[in-house]
Amino acid sequence: MTVTSTLKDRIENADLLAKVVPVEEAVKHVVHGNTVAISGFTKSGEPKTFLPALAWHFSQTAPDARITLLSGASLSEDVEGPMAPFIAKRGPYMSSPASRRRIHAGEMDFTDVHLSAFARNLMYGFYGDIDVAVVEVSRIRKNGSVVLTSSVGISAEALARAKKIVLEVNTSGPDYTGFHDIVLPAVHPHVGWPLPLVNVRDRIGNPYVELDLRKVVAVVESRTPDHPVPFKAADDTARRIAEHVIDFLMRCREQYQWGKRLPPIQSGVGNVANAIIGQLYDSPFQKIRFWTEVFQDGMLRYVEDDAKFEYASATAVSFSSEGRQRFLDMFERSKDRLVLRPMWLSNSPEIISRLFVIAMNTPIEVDIYGHVNSTHIDGSRIVNGLGGSGDFFRNAYLSIVHTPSTRKLRDGRTVSCVMPYVRHIDHTEHDIKCVVTEQGYALNMDIRSPKRRAQDIIDRCAHPYFRPLLHAYLDMAGPGDEPRATDMKVLQGWWADYDAATRAFPQNG
Repeated sequence: MTVTSTLKDRIENADLLAKVVPVEEAVKHVVHGNTVAISGFTKSGEPKTFLPALAWHFSQTAPDARITLLSGASLSEDVEGPMAPFIAKRGPYMSSPASRRRIHAGEMDFTDVHLSAFARNLMYGFYGDIDVAVVEVSRIRKNGSVVLTSSVGISAEALARAKKIVLEVNTSGPDYTGFHDIVLPAVHPHVGWPLPLVNVRDRIGNPYVELDLRKVVAVVESRTPDHPVPFKAADDTARRIAEHVIDFLMRCREQYQWGKRLPPIQSGVGNVANAIIGQLYDSPFQKIRFWTEVFQDGMLRYVEDDAKFEYASATAVSFSSEGRQRFLDMFERSKDRLVLRPMWLSNSPEIISRLFVIAMNTPIEVDIYGHVNSTHIDGSRIVNGLGGSGDFFRNAYLSIVHTPSTRKLRDGRTVSCVMPYVRHIDHTEHDIKCVVTEQGYALNMDIRSPKRRAQDIIDRCAHPYFRPLLHAYLDMAGPGDEPRATDMKVLQGWWADYDAATRAFPQNG
């Protein structure tokens, strides 16, 4: 598929065509102290020309400038890395090494917010005024409304709330007309009526975003395609995790009489998630539906199979280099089987619950009672934001957390991903129905005490090497409903034994 176009091909509105300027001019509309809301979600649909140019502009003319940057989710490092020194406040999600360093150094304020809430908070005015919105679009229609590109995120809300608008027209990518379903959240005191959406493929809004043309101060061109997302081939651990997830779903199929139709699936990003989607394709389930945040490489094969796949809803498409080319090759076919929505809608608790979505996400670690840490190493060093995992886990029909049982650190130690307690809790035991590792799976669906659940998680999910230590912790924690060791001397002894075990872990184990 040939996708390259000219600005005249993509801009049908004469007034906005007249506002095309070099990006070096457009960036002057952002000044120190501004709050800037941008398009972009999981490295897709971000302003790939404007932000690097703004970073260069600040470095040359205002090295002390600082802004607040709001996006849908993570940006590519090519985009966020150069901007990081000039960001004072960041939300609601990031996975940038450059931003991470500044957050840990206390040089950047980061607020982690459930994605379903963030866009609504933006509309409510909780984050103050939006000075400038910078949004990537694939087309400007004759009346000035715009067609977004490969993600939605908070684009519509940014365009609605901003005082000034910069549109970045990407002529290197395809025209996404027909892919989107845009609805803005209601704002108090207006009543937010129940969303009339009862099937994954239902559309309730517009395929474009309307905006106030008087706010548009500049239009710039981008010729940069989305930066690819690296995916590794599934290893043995990922494949075994996937097999256990499918085993669990097959068990539910029989127990809850699903037949060949699986409830809609939400799948997080990453190699384990892709492995699970691959295994799901080979399962007996037919006409699979995805209600998710990101449509990624592992889902592409479904689009070509009418028997296996029905429809997908997401807020972004995010691919490797190979996946992007494959997506472009079947672009028109995908348009009939995929819809992109604002993240407040893709992550809506109301819809997740109504559609009986099965949620699956990979954390950093879980504990023996089922609490989950998705964001912080050792409880303090942030890796990334919470994203939408909380939206889905809390409201899902089935919530499945999947992780390798161990992780090797750069210092050579191998640590357990099943711990006595997690030092940062993103999801409580109440939100998780199934814990899966390559060792097996443990359920939290029936009525039983946390101690019994802990024994199951240890015996079924923890690596055999670490099971004796975890059982020792459970024994020394003493009585109670969900016992925790509080004797510091005893606890320090346990941690000393654990640290020694991480150093002595058999590397062929």
